[in-house]
Amino acid sequence: MRKKWFWVGLIFILSAPAVAAAETSKTYTNHYFLYSIDYPETWRSKEISKVAVFTSPYDSVDDKFAENVSVVAEDLSQVPVEVSLIDYHRKAIGGASKMLTDFNVLEEAQTQWIGRDAIIVLYTATLRGEKFKFKAYTVMVDKTAYVLTYTAQEADFDQFLPEAERLMRSIRVSP
Repeated sequence: MRKKWFWVGLIFILSAPAVAAAETSKTYTNHYFLYSIDYPETWRSKEISKVAVFTSPYDSVDDKFAENVSVVAEDLSQVPVEVSLIDYHRKAIGGASKMLTDFNVLEEAQTQWIGRDAIIVLYTATLRGEKFKFKAYTVMVDKTAYVLTYTAQEADFDQFLPEAERLMRSIRVSP
């Protein structure tokens, strides 16, 4: 019996490098808004109308929603008035509160993020009868606003939060 556990342990130890290698990342680059972001190799990326979306793998065949991070960038250079970070954030939150059912802000704060002033907001809402939780960072670089949002079903929010945080913090913006 000891011999069996020895081999099980040895296989586990030898497979550890393969598990670590699976945590490598890919890089997505958006040439229009001049940013790049790293995302886990097990996640998928796609672009929908200039919005980059990174989706986690499904947990099982019964999993109905893939947790995701979206990156929305908006060029504000043609806006006739100066738009501050706080004004942009308030307008975005106002729009979300009108579009989402049971919209509820849990936390909201100004912070430093990727070396710049930013606003972070944690909120919940109901979509198609399901409760979701969101964590969003808003930052402005020159005349471009970037909003990175992690979205998950409320019950699963914490499961992919560390990966989503690493993904969001990996963004590199060229001036």
